[in-house]
Amino acid sequence: MSRAAVGDGTPELAEDDDGRVRIRLGDVVLAEYVVEPPTPAGDSPKPYLHPLRTTAGEVVTAIRPHDHTWHNGLQFTMAHLSGENFWGGRTYVRGRGYTPLDNNGTIEHVRWESLVCAAGHGELRHELAWRTAAGRRWLTEHRTLRFGDVSAGHWTLSWTSRLRNTSGHELRWGSPVTEGRDTAGYGGLFWRGPRSFVGGTVRTSDGRSAAEAMGHRAPWLAFTGQHDESLRTSTLLFADSPANPGYPTAWYVRAEPFPVVSFAATYHRPWLLEPGEELSLTHHVVVIDGAPDPARLAELAARAAD
Repeated sequence: MSRAAVGDGTPELAEDDDGRVRIRLGDVVLAEYVVEPPTPAGDSPKPYLHPLRTTAGEVVTAIRPHDHTWHNGLQFTMAHLSGENFWGGRTYVRGRGYTPLDNNGTIEHVRWESLVCAAGHGELRHELAWRTAAGRRWLTEHRTLRFGDVSAGHWTLSWTSRLRNTSGHELRWGSPVTEGRDTAGYGGLFWRGPRSFVGGTVRTSDGRSAAEAMGHRAPWLAFTGQHDESLRTSTLLFADSPANPGYPTAWYVRAEPFPVVSFAATYHRPWLLEPGEELSLTHHVVVIDGAPDPARLAELAARAAD
């Protein structure tokens, strides 16, 4: 086990023997980063964050829901990468629909680059290998997860993925929409919420609801749901970075029949990555107790982006 911690409101990071890093603030484990998950091959194994918790201790993610067992907490992945499926499950094929194929890739932890805490934040960095179903390494990723801006009532995760094409050929990153299926543009950083969040409230920076936000571009999107048992409300605020190509992002979002949000970079059109080329994406997730008004959400989104 390795551990990094300081006091005064700074998260503590602890790498445990069970293949995960726990991010703790006092008595609350804000997040668990599962680095080496026991995921079935057909669900495209990859690291993910689950559970994510509010500062009040409420869980705001789900894992292996029966309707989509490859939806695990908060994870970064792609459904269509030049014929490979790093998403999990069946692959959408134009003219055939969702089809079982022998193309489920894996995203593997290679090595830690750093695991540190400083005043007010904790940060972990590691290298990952995106391997096809046949074991070929198509992408090398350097990922940074930064946990900070912790106060009574909210905290912020900044997720950066820097991807380099190591396949030796052009890679095409698409989505089911780019393959012919309407309103299924998911791919990239993806969140699956708890089942009690079904029917929750979605708001964008320009006032769109869940039905209106699908495929819509906006700098931020907030999802508010209510918890069973405690009856509290919590909000996930997803904020794009102005440094990202294609800013602001298009959103893939549903409040029903299940709660999901994706920074859908390839919702409308695929991206092409040449051999040796790098792509860097940064996204922010603010985990909030309660249901802030739009002005407060805009303030928190701006703070995260800065």
